[in-house]
Amino acid sequence: MDGASLLNGVNATIKPVNGFKDTYVYHKDKQTVYIKHVFANKITKRLKPNMTAQDIDLIRQLDALHLRCYVLVHINSYNSKQYDLALFLDDYEAIQGVSNELVKQRAMPINNAVNLINTILL
Repeated sequence: MDGASLLNGVNATIKPVNGFKDTYVYHKDKQTVYIKHVFANKITKRLKPNMTAQDIDLIRQLDALHLRCYVLVHINSYNSKQYDLALFLDDYEAIQGVSNELVKQRAMPINNAVNLINTILL
């Protein structure tokens, strides 16, 4: 599944980052944000995105360059059985994982994630 295809309505140029699965650059005017898309089918006590060492290195490099990079976790909703919930994680949270309680507090409908990306790119 392609994470970028789930974000209908993002008003930006979207390009894949070569060599990285489901990682994209969203660019509008002079604003840029990198987003690594991951998928969670089930939330247990702790959500830790499944990322490769290469993914983690890219996130750290972008952070060191003060470039905006987030991990967007697409969550499979228990009710709809679709990836219609989303959770943004920063680099530290993505590497360490976050608690189930934090997921419940911060998870949002996918259309809110689209609006947030559009706001970041203003």
